[in-house]
Amino acid sequence: MIERKLKPGLGKLRLAQLDTQRLDRFYGELRKTGNARNGGGALSESRVRDIHAIMSGALGLAARYGWIAFNPALLARPPAQQSTTRTVPKAQEVRELLAAAAAEPDLELYLRLAATTGLRPGELCALRWVDLDLEVAEVRVTGNVVHAKGLEGGYVRKPPKSVHGVRVLALEPGSVELLAAHRSRCAERARAWGGELAQASYVFSADEAGRRPIRRDTMTRRYGKLAAGLGQRSTLYGLRHFMATQLGAVAETGTVRGRMGHGSLAVTSIYTHRVADADRAAARHMGDLIDG
Repeated sequence: MIERKLKPGLGKLRLAQLDTQRLDRFYGELRKTGNARNGGGALSESRVRDIHAIMSGALGLAARYGWIAFNPALLARPPAQQSTTRTVPKAQEVRELLAAAAAEPDLELYLRLAATTGLRPGELCALRWVDLDLEVAEVRVTGNVVHAKGLEGGYVRKPPKSVHGVRVLALEPGSVELLAAHRSRCAERARAWGGELAQASYVFSADEAGRRPIRRDTMTRRYGKLAAGLGQRSTLYGLRHFMATQLGAVAETGTVRGRMGHGSLAVTSIYTHRVADADRAAARHMGDLIDG
């Protein structure tokens, strides 16, 4: 964004020339043309807000160093975030999705985990076999995968979005069964190549050895194609909201927030923490709901 948007649009200005009015005009130009002469079209509201965050941080540092008297980005107005109503699938629709995905076992597993655990798509892509304990039916959520050009290998595995995102969740029997079958398939593929399935390998991988996580947008497209074939309009992220909506009707708020990674139930040590009985009950409820 700095190379393609900020430098071409503002790079010739001196710091003293960069005032709030100029920033507001710049944000408006990005929304209309996106600096089209430098490649790309009009930018979305969220992308312009990303650029504003970069500008605000850089100009804040300049003010702290005394290079400018005041950070003009503090008064600038990037486009406000537009609230959108997300389509949340119903229980019967989720059952139909999973039934239709049965021909693609990895997709079926991915969607079932999304619907029963509420994990974000990036968190699911970041799952490694070392994060799973199938004997006690638990998963440790310790990472989130982001794919972007310019990154080494094309992706980075980083911590969850917040401290509350690091959590241990119970798994229901249906997911454990699918995970065990998936692990056997992955191990068999590894043996076919003369190797063994490493504990650090990714559960959902883009290669036979499990060294690279699958792309989130790949799973988004697969879900979209599956849902469209069934005449459904929900998105992959809607499965996370499905879990919150369904579980919210029967569980305590703290249980739902903790499962979503939103709550104040930060885990001190994910390697010694045991899953609460309430969370196990939540997992069983979601499994029973999906299995009808």
